[in-house]
Amino acid sequence: MKRQLSGAAVALAVVAAGVLASACDITPPAATANGDTISTATFNTQMQTLESTTAGGCLLQLENAQVAAVSGQGTGGSGTYSMTFANAVLNNMVGAVLAEQYATSKGITIAPSELTTARSDFESTLDGEINAAVQQAEEQGTVSFCQDATGASITGKSLLADLPESIGAAQVRNQAVDEKLLAQGADLSDAAVAAYYHANLDQFTTACVSVIATSSQAKAEQLEAQINAGASFASVAKANSLDTQTAADGGALGCNYTQAQVEQALSVQSVTVGQPIAPVEDASSGSWIIYEVTSQTVAPLSAASTVARRELLQSTSNVNRVSKEIVAFARTSNVSVDPQYGTWEGLSTVPPTAPPSQFLLGAVSGQAPLVSRTTSGS
Repeated sequence: MKRQLSGAAVALAVVAAGVLASACDITPPAATANGDTISTATFNTQMQTLESTTAGGCLLQLENAQVAAVSGQGTGGSGTYSMTFANAVLNNMVGAVLAEQYATSKGITIAPSELTTARSDFESTLDGEINAAVQQAEEQGTVSFCQDATGASITGKSLLADLPESIGAAQVRNQAVDEKLLAQGADLSDAAVAAYYHANLDQFTTACVSVIATSSQAKAEQLEAQINAGASFASVAKANSLDTQTAADGGALGCNYTQAQVEQALSVQSVTVGQPIAPVEDASSGSWIIYEVTSQTVAPLSAASTVARRELLQSTSNVNRVSKEIVAFARTSNVSVDPQYGTWEGLSTVPPTAPPSQFLLGAVSGQAPLVSRTTSGS
């Protein structure tokens, strides 16, 4: 459940990364919400991590793809941040504080064991979101922030491990708070879990998939016809597939897919074991590929119940319920931000308005410096 209460505000100003501190630090907090503060140092660490590290960039892409799509660096270079980026990060941090305050007001507390569970759940959630982000990037011919230098997808576990400890711990705590809030009012009874399981068996059915890669649609349709006429998928793959990694093994791609994932990826309503699926073009390579599900295994309810409960927790209606409750709490909260970032209005930070250019020094406004005029005596 994303914590940002609203979209990022747009401005052209630049926010400095650091604040000079004397022996007596009088640096104001970046924001205050109902008496709880977000220090400028914590805010700066968050911005630096999200803007300049692989783990931070991936996390930002998953939380706010629109902000991640543009550089967060300000016009002052390294160590400065655009106001759009700063406001988006600050809004998200304020949202996290308000969510925990709301949870506290409902009598919710977080035990150490719940933090352990939340970490595991969060890593699993990140894995799914990262895979989706990388797949989307590959389809668009781009590189995701969630890929390392070799192009491989990072994992949820490595993402958390690579974040500064304070930020990683805050993310896990956010997850724990979310889970406790979502659980209040959700039907997680055995009957509800069983009903969800039986209504969504494709999510709990593991499919083994094989592929044949060809150079054209015509070639793919020719090979599909051979399979439909009785030739085995494996023999056709070995003799014809351009995918050298799978051809030797009869086209076997693996069994790490659910039936739901296969149906969604190939845009089909259902699949039949042992029946080739009409060829589809791979956007990244231009190859035409024939797929076939060679076997399926349905997980028993006892093994699927944990996932089913998580899906019930994360249902759209349940997430919307909690989001509305937090927004209502936020509207009655006392929130303020450091004036250099703007003012808090409603549910987000509104950036400061720059003064008209005629009131700026030439070096700041981009105009030629003003020349002072003197009057000579006669």
